Amino acid sequence: MVGEVRTEPVFHDTLFRQKRKKGEYRMVDAPRLEAPVADTHAHLQLLPDPALALARCAAHRVSFVCTIVDAFEDGTTTFDDLRSWIFEGAVDVRRLVRTC
Repeated sequence: MVGEVRTEPVFHDTLFRQKRKKGEYRMVDAPRLEAPVADTHAHLQLLPDPALALARCAAHRVSFVCTIVDAFEDGTTTFDDLRSWIFEGAVDVRRLVRTC
């Protein structure tokens, strides 16, 4: 449909999924990281659930996340909400790790 905005589902777990045709997803193996890694180019404010994204990072040993604010995005959102995303992510990671 013209003007229809499609939103991606938010999965509240630590599984990796690959988007398939017709809006379906299949689970794929998570990469096996031998050491902590860094995400040096994240746009947290564009994600549907930034706190959940941070929790997933923690569950998969991504120990450093650098969020980027682009000139065309709402730059204050990241700075205004980052502290609450970190707090909510800490709560989420405990829930996610318990269910793994």
